[in-house]
Amino acid sequence: MRSFHKMVLTASASALAMMVAMPAFAQQDTVDEVVVTGIRASLQKAMQQKRNSDLVSEVVTAEDIGKFPDKNVADSLSRVSGVNVVTGSAAAGGFGENERVSVRGTDPNLNLTLLNGHNMATGDWFVLDQTSGGRSFNYSMLPSEVVGRIDIIKSSAANIPEGGVGGTVNVHTRMPLDLPSMTANASVQGLYATRAEKWTPQVSGMVSWKNEASTFGALVGAFYQEREFRRDGQEILGYTEYQNFAGSGQTVLAPNLIGNAFFQQTRKRKGANFVTQWEPNEKLELSFSGLYTKMDADNTNVNRMAWVSNLITGSTGPAGSAGNALTAYKISNGILTSATWAAAAPNGTKSRGMVQDDIFRTAHSTSWDLNLDGQYQATDNLKISGNIGYTKGEGATDDTEAWETYWETGMSYELGAPVTSVSYPGLPAVGSAAYLNNFYSWSWGGKVESPDEEFYAKGDVEYTVDNGVLKTLLFGGRYTDHTREVNYTAYAWAGNGVYSGTSGVDLGSVVGKSTPSNYGEDIGLSGQGYVLADRGKVLAALAGNGGRQFAYYPPLSFAVQEKTQAVYAMAKLGGDRWRGNVGVRAVHTDQDTTQYSASVTPATVTNVFGSFGPRNVNRDYWDILPSATLVVNADEDVVVRLSAAKVMSRPGYAQLAGAFSLNDTAVTGTAGGNPELDPFRAWQYNAAAEWYYGPEALLSVGVFLLDIESYITSRTYQEFHITQQTQQRLGPGKGDTFTMTGPINGDGGTNRGFEVTLQQPIGGGFGFIGNYTYSDAKTDLGKPIDGSSKHTYNLTGYFENDLLSARLAYSYRSKFKSGTDRGTDMFQDNFATLDGSVSVNLNKTIALTFDAQNLLNEKLKYFVGTPDVPRAIYDNGRTFYAGVRFKF
Repeated sequence: MRSFHKMVLTASASALAMMVAMPAFAQQDTVDEVVVTGIRASLQKAMQQKRNSDLVSEVVTAEDIGKFPDKNVADSLSRVSGVNVVTGSAAAGGFGENERVSVRGTDPNLNLTLLNGHNMATGDWFVLDQTSGGRSFNYSMLPSEVVGRIDIIKSSAANIPEGGVGGTVNVHTRMPLDLPSMTANASVQGLYATRAEKWTPQVSGMVSWKNEASTFGALVGAFYQEREFRRDGQEILGYTEYQNFAGSGQTVLAPNLIGNAFFQQTRKRKGANFVTQWEPNEKLELSFSGLYTKMDADNTNVNRMAWVSNLITGSTGPAGSAGNALTAYKISNGILTSATWAAAAPNGTKSRGMVQDDIFRTAHSTSWDLNLDGQYQATDNLKISGNIGYTKGEGATDDTEAWETYWETGMSYELGAPVTSVSYPGLPAVGSAAYLNNFYSWSWGGKVESPDEEFYAKGDVEYTVDNGVLKTLLFGGRYTDHTREVNYTAYAWAGNGVYSGTSGVDLGSVVGKSTPSNYGEDIGLSGQGYVLADRGKVLAALAGNGGRQFAYYPPLSFAVQEKTQAVYAMAKLGGDRWRGNVGVRAVHTDQDTTQYSASVTPATVTNVFGSFGPRNVNRDYWDILPSATLVVNADEDVVVRLSAAKVMSRPGYAQLAGAFSLNDTAVTGTAGGNPELDPFRAWQYNAAAEWYYGPEALLSVGVFLLDIESYITSRTYQEFHITQQTQQRLGPGKGDTFTMTGPINGDGGTNRGFEVTLQQPIGGGFGFIGNYTYSDAKTDLGKPIDGSSKHTYNLTGYFENDLLSARLAYSYRSKFKSGTDRGTDMFQDNFATLDGSVSVNLNKTIALTFDAQNLLNEKLKYFVGTPDVPRAIYDNGRTFYAGVRFKF
């Protein structure tokens, strides 16, 4: 395969050389201003920038963003050919707002997001995303109000920063010298979420000014967005394999916990950005910019669960014996599809068949950036440019209070797709005195801080040769110093580290409201509501029983410092009907990782959780990344592109250094990271043909191949651990055997496919945009690659005249592997959404806006292996916006 890579790269470079005999062709580096406004202007501008690019790319413009219900950049990208979005990680499940982006069927962690050409630190609001330490950017932190243009780069070149195996998304903020002398706009909207049944405000504004000579300009923007979330769902938290199940001689896969989940959250997103530009003469250009965004994301997650794993492991002997309460079961294709346990075994041992978690989290995420850019035209032929900056983000769970209650009851379930039926024989009526008089309660919690920061600097030299086919020589370098940490603080009472004082507090002492009367009505869970704990009463109960105590928890803490140095050289070539580039990028990565382990001595941390010592590992490696691109103007309106490049993405931070994460009720966990992991490395090939047959019309066809040399995968094994919960269940000093998964470098894989885009104005103000992407992504062992949908398509119809602007967009993606959760591969099922937007221009200054998302009220569905083995279903409801937009 390596010789094949060399052959293709050599062929691409040779194709450039074969153009030597053609006359010189002046490359166009600027985009002409478009006179029309609104949707048509955005389409024309995006088409022109795509056509003039030396790369395989897509463009979304500010007009396009402003004309659609796009509350963050991921919403805008969701309709772009070859791009997929997800609303949450495998561990978090899906929410009603797009958060992650993948290009051409690659995992979001294998794509690079840049802000004005440099990295942007990120933060996650959800606790499991905070501890997982991935590299994907959280787009919920980047509202569309600050954006001027988005470039989705599907190929690569030597002067593009490394890190995007799938592709690179470069977000450009608005610049004051590109806008009219005095520009201001503002938007005021109300958001209505049908599940939460509440209205919340959305406000944004921007002011931009420049002097009469257009040598100095300044821009300031600010935004505030509030949103109420409610998510009804059913979750199966992992599956475990049991040999000789209940003495049957059969090996089965059985669910661990089957829960009716109820999630509520208030998101308050606020921030501001500024840009100053100075161009004192034709030679010098300087800009200084900054962006700050913060999202408060306090949330409550309650789950009443059938505790299948506890009933299985708590039974002794075969079915029907004195110590086994199992009365009936059914096995189909190795899956325990149904089972029933009585309230007690024949020997009188009571069944503990139901458990409820009431989890209250105070959470936030922040991201900010300061950046200085400069460009100097030293001579007619020599241009020097560079930037330097600092960016910092943080995802934090500032506090967690979790109240867990068990019930001694029988349980019966039957797996269904998408909803599993569950009943509890012998359980008192929900909310009755007998139901609330339960003393098997205890509490747990903690705090998480996950800072993410980077100092960066780069410089570029561009020398115009214009000698035959050789047009420009480019050289440059880039330096980054990046740090990512996870610091975990857990409840830490003396003894075994759990709060045993809650055993004397019944559920009735902390009970609050119940789930809403319409809980689960749209997903088949009507009539299955339950009572909820009250956060204030939980805190009062903890304070009345000795109060909460905290201690640093090393097993869930780690740190990674990563320094990179990159240099590149690239030549831009061109002829009468062609242009292209060939170059190479060399990157050195120096990593220092810190993990904590009870097996490392001497210990540096000793507390109620034990003694732990740091494991420090230093590692460095080089990557040489050649690339070549050829663009041919085959006809006046036809552009053909070919490209080949070697690309890389570094492992996730938790994959390198993450420590142990355990789920005690499911007896599963994720093992510590592997600091010896090699990065993802791949060869990327692209070919595309684009026909620009009208001012706003385009037909584009592209094919791509991603040949992944190395792919990080997981292995599964059994490992013994002592935790808070095992000691609570089994006694002080007692542990249990957990099914663990951990990262290793596995086999490679391929991702091959094609994409088609049609953009067609119809007349009378109407138009149509459609695209389809086919992606066949598999490992060398034939297993699916995370994040890849085989089929993705978007259909958009629009209408615009002087009074009215309207769009309706339908997006679809087929099932895909979303990741591994609790030791089990997790897939998201086929999903489609219909969004709409209407804007009525009262005059040139004021417009009324009406937007809607998820009009079809589609549900997010997840499964394990096949759709017949359910994992989760979530109902986030529809979202509507109504407001007014001002432009001056």
